[in-house]
Amino acid sequence: MSRGKSLHPTKYAQKRYNLNAPIDFDVAVNYGGALMAIAGADGELTEREFQWYIDEQEILFVEYEEYIEALRKFDWQNADIGELLRGIKYDFPMNFRRVMLYQAIKMSRADGDYQGQEKIAVARASELLGLENSMLIKLESLAKKEEESEQLRLTLFEIDV
Repeated sequence: MSRGKSLHPTKYAQKRYNLNAPIDFDVAVNYGGALMAIAGADGELTEREFQWYIDEQEILFVEYEEYIEALRKFDWQNADIGELLRGIKYDFPMNFRRVMLYQAIKMSRADGDYQGQEKIAVARASELLGLENSMLIKLESLAKKEEESEQLRLTLFEIDV
């Protein structure tokens, strides 16, 4: 499966997600592809949704460009989310299932329209990842609170929003 390539975490990734070892490139493509399929469950993966993920990878990984290019070529519209999720295994001192669902929620919310098919896809992913519904609700609440906090920060600093 692996092409022998890895993504190497930045110091920020180590601090934010406790990523302390390289991630297999192909596993990362499946991970990103699953997020794209979830965020695109409403029939459209918007530029703002995809850009959110690109921005996230930029601060999490060193030399991430090839990874992003692989994702640009990924056929998210015909991807089987369940199959992708079953092929994702990380051996890190973090709960990657929660992190993955959190990122799926953040990515899906990035265009300001998180409802309908996206919420259904996130709920399905939560179930496939073996997370309880209460965890899904907590992660959705966290994402919403972070957006509200960011909005408050920008307003307080008089930055155009």
